[in-house]
Amino acid sequence: MKANIETPFVTDPPVFLLKSLTVRPLKDEEYGRASELLEQEHYLGDCPEGRQLLQVVEYKGHWVALLDWGPACWKLADREAYIGWTPQQRAERLGLIVQNRRFLVLGKERMPNLASRSLGLALKALPEHWQERHRYRPLMAETFTDIEQFEGTCYKASNWQPLGLTKGFQRHRADYFRKHGRPKKLWIKSLNRNSRRILTAMDVPKVYQSALNYDTPERDLALKKTQMESLLNHFREHFKDPRRNNRSYRACSLLVFITMALFAGRYTLTSIQRYGNLLTSQQRLWLGFPQKKGTNTRKVPSWSALYNFLTQIDPEAFSQCLNLWLQSNLGTLPRALAIDGKWIRDRALSLCLSEHETEAPVAVGFAAEVSKTDENKREGEQTVALELYAKTNLEGATITGDALNNNKAQARAILNSGGDYFLQLKNENRHAHQAAQRTAEKGTPFLPTPKSLTSHMDASISAR
Repeated sequence: MKANIETPFVTDPPVFLLKSLTVRPLKDEEYGRASELLEQEHYLGDCPEGRQLLQVVEYKGHWVALLDWGPACWKLADREAYIGWTPQQRAERLGLIVQNRRFLVLGKERMPNLASRSLGLALKALPEHWQERHRYRPLMAETFTDIEQFEGTCYKASNWQPLGLTKGFQRHRADYFRKHGRPKKLWIKSLNRNSRRILTAMDVPKVYQSALNYDTPERDLALKKTQMESLLNHFREHFKDPRRNNRSYRACSLLVFITMALFAGRYTLTSIQRYGNLLTSQQRLWLGFPQKKGTNTRKVPSWSALYNFLTQIDPEAFSQCLNLWLQSNLGTLPRALAIDGKWIRDRALSLCLSEHETEAPVAVGFAAEVSKTDENKREGEQTVALELYAKTNLEGATITGDALNNNKAQARAILNSGGDYFLQLKNENRHAHQAAQRTAEKGTPFLPTPKSLTSHMDASISAR
């Protein structure tokens, strides 16, 4: 059954009629009619999978255009270069970009003026419509045009920016892309004048945080295939497996997997094991995980397999071996590093020195196995921190840390390694805290206020 098209325009309407157009989000009960129209009128047909919002442009209650919005593409080289974000930021913040998947002007003739006006109205209302349905405002929109059929005139007229051509692949399965040989032109439209600044910022404003994806492994640490292979080879050559030969997982595979999980913020054995379920089949293959019998699926290490392995290895040997690889692969240290300590299974205390922006590790260390207490955390974290500073080149780097790391020994160790520090200060360190307060009362030490500022202002006001 075909949907009835009741468009009021036979030809492209004049400008004065275009001013009467309105746009609204479709109601759930109207989705059926919209799907039928898209299926029979759009050259790509309908695509309900992944649909997140449908907009309709109307003229005096009659539908004249439909716009289908959904999730953005996972990876686009030209888009990533335009935004300037890191792989971790892209994986975490991709939900702040939406894709115009279908745009249909209802009518038998091509109407460029109607198309441009409809697209402009829809874009202007998109952030509000999206917030009503998803409780946040998107920052950017993307779309594609078939260069063999369309020039993208209406997108040019609506101030979309062309970024280049795709490589001609489409998603076939969750972890597989199939080449179709028809490159598309990529268009980008900012919905906020600060969109790129927000997408690349160290911290995303609270109003956008409901769109963030905290579960993807790539958000936490984007190890490419070459990096994973390098680390596998490093552990294979420099770490001796203490287990017997009858084992399902190689030691180097488990060490790389545990390393990725730790750097991703998984600090309990259960969360480390669950982290494996987030890895793609391709990543499991790179890690050398064995196949399940009779399937093409690569199985993830179980909780007991990880527990048995961790209880047999030497944490100090693990950290030394890993630090050797980190130092040889990271190259020049970033300008800002953060230090933080976490417990693993409430027994082993790990400490990580990592980049501020990407959270990529620079050096790691493990304290002796002790019971989980605040006192043990303080002593263990400070001891391991001094060891990390001593064996890490901090030239040109600024170290930040919480109040637990604010002491003379750590400050001296940072300076001795060529770095600078910015450490939190609380009232627990009473004398230092009072001295800092007295300094702050005189004005900020970074932007000192001239003592004669008030008198200059008074003189200026009097002169007026």
